[in-house]
Amino acid sequence: MRILLVDDQRSLRRSLALMLQNAGYDTADAASGKDALELLAGGPFDLVITDLRMEGMSGIALLQEIKRSKPGLPVILITAYGSIETAVDAMRLGAFDYLTKPFSERDILDKIHASQALQVFVPIPGQMPAAGNRQIKTDIVATTPQMRALLIKIDRLAYTDISVLITGETGTGKTKIARLIHEHSRRSDEPFVSINCASVPEQLLESELFGHVRGSFTGATDSRVGLFEEADQGTIFLDEIDTLSPAMQAKLLSVLQDRQLRRVGSNKPKTVDVRVISASNQDLGDLIDRGHFRSDLYFRINGIRLQLPPLRDRQEDLRLLLDSFLLRYEIKYGRQSLHITPDALTHIMAYPYPGNVRQLENFVEQMVVFADEAGAINLDTLPEDLLQYHPHAMEGAVPSEPAVSGTLAGSERVLIENALRKHAHLSDVARELGIGRTTLWRKIRDYNLTRSGADIK
Repeated sequence: MRILLVDDQRSLRRSLALMLQNAGYDTADAASGKDALELLAGGPFDLVITDLRMEGMSGIALLQEIKRSKPGLPVILITAYGSIETAVDAMRLGAFDYLTKPFSERDILDKIHASQALQVFVPIPGQMPAAGNRQIKTDIVATTPQMRALLIKIDRLAYTDISVLITGETGTGKTKIARLIHEHSRRSDEPFVSINCASVPEQLLESELFGHVRGSFTGATDSRVGLFEEADQGTIFLDEIDTLSPAMQAKLLSVLQDRQLRRVGSNKPKTVDVRVISASNQDLGDLIDRGHFRSDLYFRINGIRLQLPPLRDRQEDLRLLLDSFLLRYEIKYGRQSLHITPDALTHIMAYPYPGNVRQLENFVEQMVVFADEAGAINLDTLPEDLLQYHPHAMEGAVPSEPAVSGTLAGSERVLIENALRKHAHLSDVARELGIGRTTLWRKIRDYNLTRSGADIK
């Protein structure tokens, strides 16, 4: 794979080239958009990675020129956090994806891998509706740039058969996204089968996934079709795939590689045609580093990765989600003219929601049930967790960083500080907080946190 790197800063071009060359990629680099177009005209490339802001021709202008001359060539934009809005607009113009500075080696390699995989799995031209004629229809609230970018990605990948890995904290809506992908895929008329891998005992999981024949183990009084066979021609969703044991990871990998399975107790293979969507609330890269997850299985399920942001990073969506859930439960419980008092709303908007969208929805249902006869949702109506949280208590501890502000950041800082005091290793801190190590490192840096008497490991 040959990659063209475009940036007006030589040091960034060289460091990025070295990183990709060490990973086995062939690279060329250009100091400007004009130079990049000349290189593209002179030889074949498989991917362009360009900075968004450059002297002379911007990354957006370069993207537009590439889409005119080489519409099938994927382009990844590199942007600062504050320019995500522009990067999302670029995705609408045809950019494959974007990377936010600073990014890790694994971040960029995942994007490159996804660009390769999507090109392999795109259907024959003419069989796939043009992007401009498709529209993802969903009730998912997506006001923030990150969520809008997510819907653009779903629009592009849904019609293909590429495997998808959905990551994000508990309660961010991974199952809903999986269903959305299936509903907009060419398999939408076929079964959508879902299983939470953590909810089935290890000794029963193989039978649940692949089926069994009569007499294959104690209690197997009849033969049974597994979930992979049930999902044939459709989609199977493997939630919490990070909980699989090493033995089950090996068996799943074999099925994904060969597209064949054997029921427990049978030597007869059966071919299945299934699209696989997986989900994890843990950092699989971290699990691979620690020897708990197979790297070959990771690359099988990680055709394209969709990272769902936590609710605390979706402040623009919070009020819209609140109103949406209020309407849903007003109708369900026959309540009318409900309204939230200002002091109650302050608590609701400032709460950090460690349980994310699912927790907000549970809170709203309780509020609707206990609203007073006049329809007021006040402090007496709020769930206990919200009442115990004091939105103004941490204002003095909020750092002055531009990327994080307000009472929500103050609460998050305290949560991270407490977890750092409890654990000796960052992997344990990240696990308690329900975030990845990369996200944790960024937040430690943003809040300028240190641990007295202990090194960060």
